[in-house]
Amino acid sequence: MIRQFCAATLLVTLAACGGNSGEGDEAAKAVDVENAATGPEESTTMANGEPAYGFGDAKDPETGYHATTILKCGFDNASPTQSCEAGVKRNWNGEGEHLVEVTKPDGRKRAIFFKGTEAYGADSAQADGSAGWDFKTTRDGDQLTISFGPETYVIVDAFIEGG
Repeated sequence: MIRQFCAATLLVTLAACGGNSGEGDEAAKAVDVENAATGPEESTTMANGEPAYGFGDAKDPETGYHATTILKCGFDNASPTQSCEAGVKRNWNGEGEHLVEVTKPDGRKRAIFFKGTEAYGADSAQADGSAGWDFKTTRDGDQLTISFGPETYVIVDAFIEGG
């Protein structure tokens, strides 16, 4: 709307300033300016297929994360008083299934799997002993505390769902 107003104002200004020669050219240029100002229809996706700003859930092309945060974490059965970087991949394994990857202080990552905002498991391995660890969750409002063996993570629903 503003573009059209500006283009119309420019057209009137050019018409008022015109002389005997080239008046038709100026009017044609003004029409071209108006067409350029309105431009093509706006798109909701970028050239790479990702949602444009304000549309959908954008994803970082390097990490594949939809969002990152710093969350509370604890290790060796300690309270979650440390800070860990985390990233979420929404609808990672189908609609409503999400993956949160937490980078622990030692640089290793722990993957936590969600259905909606409820965690149901974490990656584990025989090599680090985590294959036999218990997985438990407790909820306090919009916060989910996850205990996986000696590790504890506190994740808020907004991080999982966006918003």
